[in-house]
Amino acid sequence: MPSFKIATSLDAPIIVDLIKEFCEIDNHVFDKERITKALNPLLADKSLGLVVLLQKDEQTVGYAVLTWGWSIESGGREGLIDEIYLKERNQGLGSLLLAEVVKLAQDNDVKILFLETELANSRVRDFYLRHGFKQDDSIWLSHDLSSTE
Repeated sequence: MPSFKIATSLDAPIIVDLIKEFCEIDNHVFDKERITKALNPLLADKSLGLVVLLQKDEQTVGYAVLTWGWSIESGGREGLIDEIYLKERNQGLGSLLLAEVVKLAQDNDVKILFLETELANSRVRDFYLRHGFKQDDSIWLSHDLSSTE
């Protein structure tokens, strides 16, 4: 039976390995230094959010990153599912992990839970729609402030 664990700093190496797998599968750049700099504070300070590990047969087979934000429009605390990754697919594990993330968001007084998917990833979008998420009319824009140029 799968189980869940809130990750700690001791889990950082396995999470980084899983993030590397996720990046390779989704054709994203894997920058270990950048990821580690972002992951370590999250693992050390639950006021920033949580990393949930999915374990099966004493192995970590997936993770989800849930971070906190705040919004007047949302009525308080917001949650953002920043990433979900599973080594094993089509076994119902994604549904279990997503349900655990939703429960943790509720337990942490989250008013609304957000996530984003890539435009071309309709398979993943359909998964989230089946689990109660709705497509908003909002369009997210971004501005990379980490660049020094």
